[in-house]
Amino acid sequence: MTPLPAESIIAGVTDTASEPLAGGHDTEVVVRVGDTVRRSRGPRSDYAAEVLRHLEAVGYAHAPRHLGVDDEGRDVLTYLPGRTTDHPTQRADGAYARAGAMLRELHDLTTGHPLAGDRECVVHGDPGPFNTIVRDGLPVAFIDWSACRPGDRLDDLGYLAWTWCVQTLGAVPIADQAAHLRELRDGYGDVEAERLVAAVLRQQTRVIDVEGAKSHDTALTATRRAHARDAVAWATADRALVRRHEALLLSALRR
Repeated sequence: MTPLPAESIIAGVTDTASEPLAGGHDTEVVVRVGDTVRRSRGPRSDYAAEVLRHLEAVGYAHAPRHLGVDDEGRDVLTYLPGRTTDHPTQRADGAYARAGAMLRELHDLTTGHPLAGDRECVVHGDPGPFNTIVRDGLPVAFIDWSACRPGDRLDDLGYLAWTWCVQTLGAVPIADQAAHLRELRDGYGDVEAERLVAAVLRQQTRVIDVEGAKSHDTALTATRRAHARDAVAWATADRALVRRHEALLLSALRR
């Protein structure tokens, strides 16, 4: 990982017309200023900037562009109009296949690249629908790249499949969830049914473990600890749903 070049410092733009945006729970400030988004920098910001610059260079259309760092020390990214979604009724036909294809392209474009280190590829790390911009019901870009890192395709795909297709809340029939899972997997490419469902369960367990630890970490704010408790409850309920309907999900993936 290399530091940002000096020419990427962007000065002279103030927040006189800034608009707060819903950001990640580990990001202090996320605001829109004109056609840009300004985000507080963290320990992995330089790496994320390198990833975004690489994706721009190779023509990956499904990520914001990193424009530099402003004079307040924040990352400057292109603003991507659209919305996020939290229910299938907000998505158009083909949305799940498109999300899978977007993730597959990211993995293919970073496989073997130095940014992937000794791992399979660069993973987004948090490609849920809450980090995906949708227009006319179809996903167009992943945002919030603060969790991107060297990793394994199947872990990223398992998280995408879980957060896009499996939900205890929202009164989504399990048959519909299974169909969405099949569509997303087909959009990504051929992955064995058993391996994908195992990856979903593994990612749910990871969130339970990681957020469970944060829920008791007194170094974090009370708000962040409360979010951690909510995340544990969410992942626990969805994991129970997958285990309860595992045979149905596997059957849908094998058709």
